[in-house]
Amino acid sequence: MADKYLRPKRDLVKVTVPLSPTNRAYTMESALSVPEILDEILRVATPSAQAAVAQTCQYWSDCSLRWLWRRMDSFYLLLKLLSPLECVNKTWEFTSDLSASDWDRFNRYAARIFSLKISSRRPYQGQHDSVVSPQIFEEINLRCPTPDSIFPNLTEIKWWADATTDLSPILLFLVPTVQSLKLTCGGAVGMECLKVLGVLGPRKIHLTDFGLKMRTHDQDFLDCLPAILADQTQLTKVRLPPYSATRAIVAVLGQLPSLKHYAMNIFPEFLIPRELGMEFDWHDGTFPGLDKLAVCITLANTSSLMAKSCQPRLRHFELVNRKPFSYTELATFCSILSVSQPCLTLIDLDLYSDTAIGSMGSLSFESFRPLLQCTALVKLCVGSPLAMTYGDEDITTMASSWPDLQDLRLCSSPAMDIRLSVGQPLRSVGTFTRSFNRLTHLNIYINSLDVGLTSDAQSDVHHHRLTEISFGTSPGPPGSTEAASRYLADLIEIGGVIKGRRSLDHILFLGSNPGNTKERSRRAAFWYAISANVKIIHAGANHLT
Repeated sequence: MADKYLRPKRDLVKVTVPLSPTNRAYTMESALSVPEILDEILRVATPSAQAAVAQTCQYWSDCSLRWLWRRMDSFYLLLKLLSPLECVNKTWEFTSDLSASDWDRFNRYAARIFSLKISSRRPYQGQHDSVVSPQIFEEINLRCPTPDSIFPNLTEIKWWADATTDLSPILLFLVPTVQSLKLTCGGAVGMECLKVLGVLGPRKIHLTDFGLKMRTHDQDFLDCLPAILADQTQLTKVRLPPYSATRAIVAVLGQLPSLKHYAMNIFPEFLIPRELGMEFDWHDGTFPGLDKLAVCITLANTSSLMAKSCQPRLRHFELVNRKPFSYTELATFCSILSVSQPCLTLIDLDLYSDTAIGSMGSLSFESFRPLLQCTALVKLCVGSPLAMTYGDEDITTMASSWPDLQDLRLCSSPAMDIRLSVGQPLRSVGTFTRSFNRLTHLNIYINSLDVGLTSDAQSDVHHHRLTEISFGTSPGPPGSTEAASRYLADLIEIGGVIKGRRSLDHILFLGSNPGNTKERSRRAAFWYAISANVKIIHAGANHLT
């Protein structure tokens, strides 16, 4: 059961079948006549490769086009299937009337679309601030031969709208097959959202996933939202702004029989002032079936929330904090979380704060010590620009408290600039891997100034089950980065040798200066030493190469 929380790194997956978009046809392989094999290969292929495969034969074409058109992220490309477009005074219009043949062409592709991602902010052909003419949607509604099933297989809609966008076009895509609806609204469009959500019931649309981000607080909208949510009895995931956690809305969500995931989403740059005094009307068992809770509020508010609420089936907790915090607030939060939810198996904390960098310097493991009470923990992620300081005794304590831990990521925010890192004194990887018997993912930071880089890499690797290792280095004196590289090169070489029985898959090395000549030569040595089955990915301070 715990394994379901270990999400695969899809961005690291590479297609093993040589599909080249420059080839216009491929020889038919007998293995690829098996639908399941062909479908799995095309699922991870690039769009250009999918387009090339579609030209091979009718059998491959159907499968390729299904994956190529599965996710549509261009509203204009969708409209061009009906008729060419031209921009007049920043308004896009059809250049001709729609005919029966236009609808035949449109239906062939529309039936393959499962996910629709539309952004009103994305310019088309360099035309900034341009909009689609309302007459286009009127004509589609009037002339569409099957208005109730214009997208017969559409299951997901993601719609980004700014303050001036009319949300009415989305009504065209709300068909009975839609199960996931996610709206991001940049302005005061609460009443526009009500128009959209108001058709869910009449059109017999039963959502399983609903998400809403709004930049403004619209009380009229919040007053109407409970009745709409009450009709969606099949909801399993709900993402709403924190200020929408009113008594009426929480009461409705608590009565949804299938609700498993509740998230409080908000614009990262927009934490409303009244949040500092926010009160949550939660209590023990408010969400009896809730499995995952994700919040984007301050540490202080999160502590207040969790102090009142113990959800019996909660196993996955995520927090995104964008406000300054102190050691005391962090320790208080960890203490309350461990007491209220001792059965958590996954904890993901994003503690990024510009203010914290100058005022705190580093994170101490002592602040996180209360989490040792969560003895069922399988995955712990702490993302922060600050390094976490801990000793060998702390590692031993963590291992004894979390016997089932498989994924450990300390201060490893993916979007973090490496130059902000204070650095983590190097411990032998074996200290982690020999302590945690079930560890498969490890992410720690290496301080290049540390002299412990000569530890026994072979013992480190042979005592673990790691499938992914991530390292980071902070700037050091001449030769320090190369010393770290030698240590990692040994680790990679051994990992390649034991690939057959250990399954070391990925090593992520976050170097401080990827443009350095010595480092480039060391990277070449990495690739020479590594086996074909073990991938090393080298990331600089701001980019991945």
